[in-house]
Amino acid sequence: MAKAFFRSEEMELCQLLLHTENAFDCLMELGHHGGLQFNNVYDEDCQLNGLYTKKVSLCNELIRITTSLQQQMVELQIKVYFYPDVDLEHRLRERDLKEYGERLRRLHVETSAVMEHYQALDRRRYRMIEHRYAINKADKYFASDQGSELLYTESTLMSLIKDATDEGPAHRQLNYMIGSIRADKFESFELLCYRLFGFNLVVRFAEIPTLMVDYYGHRMEKVRKFSLLLLTNSTLIWPKVTRLCHAYHVTIYECPETSTLRMAKVDELSSEITSLERILEESQRIRIQILEVTARDLYLLRVNLSKAVMVYDLLNRLRPVGGLQHHKYLQAECFVPVSELEDVRGALTKGTRMKGGADRQEEEQLEQELDPDDEPKLSPPKQGTEEESHAPVLLKKNRQSSHIPPTYFRLNKFTQGFQNLIDSYGISDYREINPAPYTIITFPFLFAVMFGDFGHGILVTLFALLLIWKEKNIAESQQAAKEENEILNILFAGRYIVLLMGLFSIYMGLIYNDALSKSLNLFGSSWSCRYNSSTLDHMSGQLNLDPSDGNFFSGDPYPFGVDPVWKVCGEDSITTFNSLKMKLAIILGIAQMMFGLSLSAVNCLILDRRADLFLVVVPQFIFMICLFCYLVFLIFLKWLLYGGLKSAPYNTACAPSVLITFIDMMLMKNTQLDDPQCKNEMFKGERLLEYVLVCVAFLAVPVLLAGKPIYLQRRQKKLKKERQERDMSELKQDGRETLNEMRSSRRYSFDSQEDVVNERRASKTDHPRADHAEEFDLSEIWIHSGIHTIETVLGSVSHTASYLRLWALSLAHDQLSHVLWHMVLSKGLKSSSPLYVSVPMLACSFLFWAVLTVAILVGMEGLSAFLHTLRLHWVEFQSKFYSGSGEPFRPFKFAASSQRT
Repeated sequence: MAKAFFRSEEMELCQLLLHTENAFDCLMELGHHGGLQFNNVYDEDCQLNGLYTKKVSLCNELIRITTSLQQQMVELQIKVYFYPDVDLEHRLRERDLKEYGERLRRLHVETSAVMEHYQALDRRRYRMIEHRYAINKADKYFASDQGSELLYTESTLMSLIKDATDEGPAHRQLNYMIGSIRADKFESFELLCYRLFGFNLVVRFAEIPTLMVDYYGHRMEKVRKFSLLLLTNSTLIWPKVTRLCHAYHVTIYECPETSTLRMAKVDELSSEITSLERILEESQRIRIQILEVTARDLYLLRVNLSKAVMVYDLLNRLRPVGGLQHHKYLQAECFVPVSELEDVRGALTKGTRMKGGADRQEEEQLEQELDPDDEPKLSPPKQGTEEESHAPVLLKKNRQSSHIPPTYFRLNKFTQGFQNLIDSYGISDYREINPAPYTIITFPFLFAVMFGDFGHGILVTLFALLLIWKEKNIAESQQAAKEENEILNILFAGRYIVLLMGLFSIYMGLIYNDALSKSLNLFGSSWSCRYNSSTLDHMSGQLNLDPSDGNFFSGDPYPFGVDPVWKVCGEDSITTFNSLKMKLAIILGIAQMMFGLSLSAVNCLILDRRADLFLVVVPQFIFMICLFCYLVFLIFLKWLLYGGLKSAPYNTACAPSVLITFIDMMLMKNTQLDDPQCKNEMFKGERLLEYVLVCVAFLAVPVLLAGKPIYLQRRQKKLKKERQERDMSELKQDGRETLNEMRSSRRYSFDSQEDVVNERRASKTDHPRADHAEEFDLSEIWIHSGIHTIETVLGSVSHTASYLRLWALSLAHDQLSHVLWHMVLSKGLKSSSPLYVSVPMLACSFLFWAVLTVAILVGMEGLSAFLHTLRLHWVEFQSKFYSGSGEPFRPFKFAASSQRT
């Protein structure tokens, strides 16, 4: 099974036949197992069979009920029980849906009745509170204050109200009304009262101190309300006032005429409010009890009903087959990995047993428990044969499908992260080489080339090990979390990528001999200083360590990594590391691109694309080897031939510039050296070899440009000639063909892959690709070939230069680490202040340095190096062999249930 990661697994085109009696249970079991992808069922033009439309509506209605119950639990702060093993246990069977429906409807009726009763009582309680407050305000308005005279007597109010009507004194009496109105409506209500009635109506109001509740269906809203007192002495305008109050939804209350009756009414309302509050507490307690019992299984109900909707929706999309009046079977076309065929059949068989044998065994056991004296009843053989006849059928399909087989890789938690990096660029074609296995090594290594630091690599490694150590706890918390933490999810999904990046960074940090901008002298330096005091006294210029003098340089290389002397040699350090890292970037980049071309050649061999191999890949190989691989050869040759203790012309002073040599090679010229002791060539016959390589490289370009178009044109003419000869032979053998048959044999369409395969079989050709069809535009092929040639020639230069980012980011990381050390931490270490000052200064400088190191060097620089490494793999590496135009394998499988779902 390890090979399934290097190339996608083989897919088998199958036909699935389900019986309507056990189709639900079979698909429910298959949804938990996965491994089977249905074709064409979710297309926009797919016609529904309508057999399960009512079932889908029923499940949606039950889900709506569970949503309503959950909203009530959220309002009452009741915790819903979460079951992490819901996908492994408590699996739904079709016979359980009836029980689900009866239970949810009963709970919905009970909770709705209790909630409506509670809301009715609560609405009545708030009306009583408003009524009581309005009576109190009206009584204070009419009654005396602390035994003094009346504030407003009836005669006083009659004189204040201006009556513009023609009523006589006999018809004039004081009328008043109390009520309540929403605060947001009061301003317009008061203005309209003044506009309509003028001074004939007196409006008095007071805001109720507590927020009142209004119910709109089952929705509750807390609002501000005003208590109203309306006074008039005209009986004719009173009906208009009443209609205006109804228009503004003013709640009108009864107000007794005397102060004694008003106080009695207030006491009566207070007593009723107290009684209602006790009843409301009991109703709320009953409602909480019902919802607490429901909360134990609500999560299971919601998850299983969601799965049931998916299953019924899929069943509603399958094609019914069978009798004319009663369809007993459902048919579907599907793709199954060859390695999953037996497991898929086992899941379907298990679903059949759940519907048939297992349920009957439970019923028989229950009957035996109820009637222990009776003998066990043997099931008649008809049931067994009926169960076998209802079993699902999964058959391999010989007819070719117009669908390209999907791409499926067998992954684990280690390889999943690397495959996600590749899938973000594009899905592999069917049976195409997968870049992910090689990315496991190349991705963290190229990251480490840019991020190489021993100390920073340890920090990244410790963080990744913490994620792996807490892997189980983090996975459980993610499953039980109500809100998704995207940053943690990304880091947790790539925890093994981060681990390898940290380990490779530690390795490259040892190679660079860089640990938090400091070097480690583990094996002793190959350089030594032999200057004495007299040399320093008579010094006329800058002193340097002479690499050609054995007193300063021993000639022995540092056993592992870079010599520590280069970290303390000032400007020479930047020059040396610049040269080293730039050459390493070129070597690594060309090596990875050549490896990508090698994978492209393997792709052509395993997919039987010989024309692409000899006319596309081989010319690219020749072009890259003659130019850029020769550049790598010059770099290694220079390192081997020239050295510090060697004599001329192989000393350090005579070492030629590889860049100048490569430019001279491309321009076919020869640059003369100033020193006569030095040679113009690194080896004998260098210039002649370079001229030959340049000529061969540029001779490969015409082959790359015109090779495949000419081949396709010649091959198409041959296919056309063979087709015409076959048509003529068929006409001679059978002269009674109809006109339609003759036309159909000559009019050939390449719209579908099935037609292409049939035509290839008829013509007995060995070219299994649809791009060699009859109807093709020759000019389009030439244009495509020209674009590909230009991209190859120019891309080889730009891609090689793109790998210089390895050198640039590594140098930037090193210099930034150097700045943080010398500008922040060294200030605290070199402090000459007293101890009570230097210790706090050192602590502050260390804290500041540690925060900047983690935030900038590890966080931001690490993210930058990650993105640059991702670009190198997507553009420079994968473009050599990877098309990424495949379709992912999307099996019918339920997603892992979590608290959010």
